[in-house]
Amino acid sequence: MPAAADLKELEAVNLALELLKGENPDYYKKFQELFKKYRMIGYKNICKLLLEESTPKKLKGVE
Repeated sequence: MPAAADLKELEAVNLALELLKGENPDYYKKFQELFKKYRMIGYKNICKLLLEESTPKKLKGVE
């Protein structure tokens, strides 16, 4: 299934990721490992936690 995002947006994100990787490859690798390890909880949930838009309790509806 193709991505819903526009090709230009995808290319812009890819370039930003390449630049970030070039700036700090060690931290980039750690983020890759984190995303791979917790892939099953969903990228949206990981992003909400990363951006401090939510907490684990809020995501579960416990709070």
